[in-house]
Amino acid sequence: MTPIRRDRRIGLWLIGASGNVAATVAIGLSALRRKLIRPVGLLTEELPVSSLPLAALSRIVVGGHEIDRRQVRQTIAELHERSGLFSERVIRATAADVRAVERNTRRGIALRENAALAVARVRRDLREFARRNRLERVAVINVASTEPPLRITPVHQSWDRLATALKANRAALPASSLYAIAAIEERMPYVNFTPSAGADVPAIRERAAALGACIMGADGKTGETLLKSVLAPMFRDRGLRVLSWAGHNILGNRDGQVLNSPAAKASKLRTKDGIVKSVLGPGTQTHTAIEFIESLDDWKTAWDHIHFEGFLGTRMAMQFIWQGCDSALAAPLVIDLARLAEYHAATGGTGVMTHLACYFKAPMDVREHQFSRQIDALRRYALDRTRAR
Repeated sequence: MTPIRRDRRIGLWLIGASGNVAATVAIGLSALRRKLIRPVGLLTEELPVSSLPLAALSRIVVGGHEIDRRQVRQTIAELHERSGLFSERVIRATAADVRAVERNTRRGIALRENAALAVARVRRDLREFARRNRLERVAVINVASTEPPLRITPVHQSWDRLATALKANRAALPASSLYAIAAIEERMPYVNFTPSAGADVPAIRERAAALGACIMGADGKTGETLLKSVLAPMFRDRGLRVLSWAGHNILGNRDGQVLNSPAAKASKLRTKDGIVKSVLGPGTQTHTAIEFIESLDDWKTAWDHIHFEGFLGTRMAMQFIWQGCDSALAAPLVIDLARLAEYHAATGGTGVMTHLACYFKAPMDVREHQFSRQIDALRRYALDRTRAR
């Protein structure tokens, strides 16, 4: 294994660079660099993962693409005023670093653009970001709003067909997949933190395998689904029969507004609702609802009702309420994923990064949804890599 330095300078290139999650990543990395906060929620700062020679937090440069005209500092101000995030002290102390992120942010691609030209522009921006900031490697992470599900057609089944369709502007791909292609072509690891298609298209996966690119997704696991992946195995392993599991989610912010669209909501429900049936089997009735409540802003609440059967057919219930700040839950995961994906690429890793399954609701190529086993897989990866050094 090629030895690598912890002080290497790497890039974190965010799709949706001025959104709530991206802005929280930007101010959070700056606050960590200035030792204003502790690295709470970062598995990469805890053993055994921290034993890997990951790039230091202070050596991560943030940039990206954004279609919204708002600046990162505007998002930070809105999160502070409307959702109570970030102290005024932290905002003042990190202002210069936030402006640097804005200078590294470029206009995002729109679906009305020619697909091949859009991919070419993203590739140019990625190369320029790396060159201008003297970066050894760049990890590309999609934290943009959820897209409607992609209908896979014959053109999406092979790279030859898709490449031809791209040139003719007939590829019918969402922006997340165009970004995935650009990152893969530049041999940069691509991580999809949303339920959107991203790299999980047969033709794009074929291209990633051919070029030895690292990919992973989909949909960051931060709240209610995280609890499902912990509690569902408990009922199964204790021999209690879950009859039904219903969850009701309410959230504000721009992501919640996007999920008001039935098409975008369909993508989210698919990843949120699949874990229970995967762990407990198809016999369990499940229902998940998501509603946009504007006044909640960046906070979300999930109420779950679990109806189960015990000894002598006795029917019982468990209920829980999860209240969390969406961006504060997601940001440390994005930072972890950037460091781990870049490390995997730096050490010659290729393909689907299945050891990162614990971060996702619908991890690519992983059928194990039990959170404890997913965490064990990441820890084994860290221990094996540490021993091999």
